[in-house]
Amino acid sequence: MLARVGISGVVAALSVSSDLTRGRPAGEAMRACLVATELARRDGRPASRIGEVYYATLLRFAGCAATSHELAASLGGNDIQVRSAGDLVDTARPVEALRLLAGLGTGVDRLRVLARAPRVPGLVASGARADCEVGAQLTSLLRLPTAVMDSVRCAFERYDGKGVPEGWTREQLPEPARYAAVAHAAVMFDAEAGHAYAVENVTQWSGRALDPAVTATFLAASHELLECSATDDVWAAVVAGEPEPRRFFRDEVHLDEVLAGFGDAADLKAPFFQGHSRGVAMLARAAADSLSGVDPSVVHRAGLVHDLGRVAVPTGVWERPGALRPEEWELVRLHPYHSGRIVARSPVLQPLASIVSRHHERLDGSGYPRGVTASELDPATRLLAAADVWRTLGEPRPHRAALTPKDAARVISSLPLDRDAVRAVLAADGGPRPTFPPLPLELTERELEVLRLLAAGLTKKQIAERLFISQSTVHTHTVHVYAKCQVTTRAGLAMLAMRHGLAALSDPAP
Repeated sequence: MLARVGISGVVAALSVSSDLTRGRPAGEAMRACLVATELARRDGRPASRIGEVYYATLLRFAGCAATSHELAASLGGNDIQVRSAGDLVDTARPVEALRLLAGLGTGVDRLRVLARAPRVPGLVASGARADCEVGAQLTSLLRLPTAVMDSVRCAFERYDGKGVPEGWTREQLPEPARYAAVAHAAVMFDAEAGHAYAVENVTQWSGRALDPAVTATFLAASHELLECSATDDVWAAVVAGEPEPRRFFRDEVHLDEVLAGFGDAADLKAPFFQGHSRGVAMLARAAADSLSGVDPSVVHRAGLVHDLGRVAVPTGVWERPGALRPEEWELVRLHPYHSGRIVARSPVLQPLASIVSRHHERLDGSGYPRGVTASELDPATRLLAAADVWRTLGEPRPHRAALTPKDAARVISSLPLDRDAVRAVLAADGGPRPTFPPLPLELTERELEVLRLLAAGLTKKQIAERLFISQSTVHTHTVHVYAKCQVTTRAGLAMLAMRHGLAALSDPAP
């Protein structure tokens, strides 16, 4: 069982996914949280209200992957560009809105975007409603105060009533939402061009998008607030700055529910991803039950968050029906890295980081993002990789239809994945038996078993007991194994086994 787990540290780490969704620097939501919380303190708000500001700011854009498909389809293919550029302009001003649209897409796509200009306001309003509904659901999973949920629903509302989806104005907007809006604008413009630029734009937006009273508090100490939010360890500062009463997950089930929710939100990146993360997690947990040395709860949790980093890739790339361009492929190759970096920020989630960041690596070094080989892939990572591939093959993609179980089994059997992991995954899902190609070095399946146990340091007697065969039979297999592998020592055998991905997935000890 986990020790008591604070909500703030987990939410702060996961907030990076909303930064990546919007094309913002990782940690910007946390910086905004520090600024908003201090603004509320300086305005003399009670601790409980400051806590609402704190969480409303961290979670303000938590649901923003919800309409990635619609934005990409209508506005040039790059939903991240749309959000990043749109956040920096006052879209209530027609000139700025048209300038924004004119900069989206390239070539023919840009002309299509401009032709859709009359429909853009409706698209933006419906998109805002969807993003806010998803964010509110995540807030509900965390069991935070109603004021936090109401504020997240107002992420795209404005003080002057020209926001979306409801057009609420002034005191209609929950107080935490008004603090969050000023803080996010301040750190965003600061990241773009420094303190002076932030002050200039926040001043211009005051009374329009931003509450003038909260803006005044910011402007009275802008340099100090922005400097304090630019700490080297922003995650630690956010956790230390959580107002009382501090909030905790009720138990491990509650934590898993929240991780599943954030995984679901990332899966909204494109329609064909929906349910992927949750499905991989459930499959990996079920398969882990048949493999010693793999903690089912850990691999399940890793499955829930293994694709958080896909939000950093434009939806137009994921939805391309043909071959990816080199620069697009590089973006795709980095998404496991982003997943690992997101969860690594929280000590509670940090044990998952190496698993999720390597779930696209392969035993022969042909995977990504680092191209590591079998010796660096632990049992949980190998299992998650197999579960991810199996689930993916059964899902439709723009370049192919979903594969039948028979065809999927054929494909996964041909890939450089751990064979024990593949067997466990297919068995857990009730799939066909895998049909692996011949083993390297012309080993038989029985010789492979003996090789693994020899490499793990077991004696011939122990191997005989484990495999229920005679010691003389083990001796014969041992002679054949060493001859085929062209080594004479256990260490040499172990090195070769790791290089070829033949080392045991689980602990061979009884």
